[in-house]
Amino acid sequence: MGLNETGLSLLNFFQGFAVIAAAISFVVAGFYFIFGGDRGRSKAVGWLVGGAVGLIIIMGAVTLAEMVNDNIKF
Repeated sequence: MGLNETGLSLLNFFQGFAVIAAAISFVVAGFYFIFGGDRGRSKAVGWLVGGAVGLIIIMGAVTLAEMVNDNIKF
């Protein structure tokens, strides 16, 4: 296995982990929305934005790595 395949397999592993972490952050945000009181909405928005941004970053990293692996050959 070369370095490219190893990097892609690591990114795929972390992609699965990131989906689980984003799901947990969305659940925490929902908890803050429901039971947070006056400040719950601002806390929930922070959790939602953090989960979404993290998910976008890891999905973009996987897409970028696959694009580089397909287009550049060493």
